[in-house]
Amino acid sequence: MLNIRLEGKLPIYEQLYNGISRLAMSGELAPDEKLPAVREVAKQFGINPNTVQKAYAQLEQAGFIYSIPAKGSYVSGGNGAADAAKRDALERTERELEYAFAAGVGLDEIKLLADKIWSGGGKGGNL
Repeated sequence: MLNIRLEGKLPIYEQLYNGISRLAMSGELAPDEKLPAVREVAKQFGINPNTVQKAYAQLEQAGFIYSIPAKGSYVSGGNGAADAAKRDALERTERELEYAFAAGVGLDEIKLLADKIWSGGGKGGNL
């Protein structure tokens, strides 16, 4: 289920991207499952179809979905969504590490945080 907050801090296309990618990674959207049409999503949330199209284009570029002209967009099959999620996570991590570096966070602090997350099974990364 997608949650879109029209007055949220994140742009709507990013909320769509994050929501659909999360559903694909979790398996709630099955490989090769057809996504709702752009106009259908736009109507459902009361948003501009261009916003939905932008999210779909970014999802396709990242490898979460693929499109068939005149047929629609589908969730990537096989390891497509998992590979896309890994690439996306690495890109986001790199951006955040650059930010942490600029803010003066030390490598030892990063390693402690990573150890805490990995030893806790991905839960609880607060210092």
